[in-house]
Amino acid sequence: MLAPVGRWGEREAGILEVAAALFDRRGYQNVTMADVAAEAGLSEGTLYNYFRDRHDLVLRVSLDAFEEHAVKAEHIAAEAQSLHEGVARMIALQMSILLDAKEIYRIWMREVRGAEDYGKLPARAMLRRYSTPMIHLLKKWLAPRDIPPGIDFGMMRDLIFGGVENFVQTAVLQERDKALDVDKTSWDIAGAYLRAFGGKLEARTKTLASPRAKTAQRKRARSG
Repeated sequence: MLAPVGRWGEREAGILEVAAALFDRRGYQNVTMADVAAEAGLSEGTLYNYFRDRHDLVLRVSLDAFEEHAVKAEHIAAEAQSLHEGVARMIALQMSILLDAKEIYRIWMREVRGAEDYGKLPARAMLRRYSTPMIHLLKKWLAPRDIPPGIDFGMMRDLIFGGVENFVQTAVLQERDKALDVDKTSWDIAGAYLRAFGGKLEARTKTLASPRAKTAQRKRARSG
């Protein structure tokens, strides 16, 4: 239960954290404003001081989550030592989101991308912020003359993210997702795309420390 706090911003952040956890456990469509208020230790009326309605809360939870992902993507692009490493880490991040934050992804697909005014929503700008570091990576390491005719950096980004999304969703539907090695698979997928795009390939000499791998490491450490 969230301990009520005096400062508005702290309480709002706490409510978002509580709501995200409830959505993950029960599915966002099965959680009411009353559920969130009770879990947060607030009255339902107080909750409406922070969020207009349930839809507003759902959108804010997804936006908050994607802001964290966008920050991670920006760090990956800034820290990459090679194109292969950078693209592989971006793919590992995308795979981890799709595999470990299924409910947030479901919200994004149904409530955000499906909205009629999606192009005007803050979420659209957040998605652009998340995906733009991939373009920065590609531009840093690939010369325009080296890429195939008719292909630009934006198309390359869309092909990578779209292909990874389709691959992971198929694995989930076929119940193969739990057996996926995110580090190896992301490196191999990056290599396949770079081969098509004319980029330099590398042998994988270290783990990518994907978000999913870090979570597994923490769980093993706690159980040991």
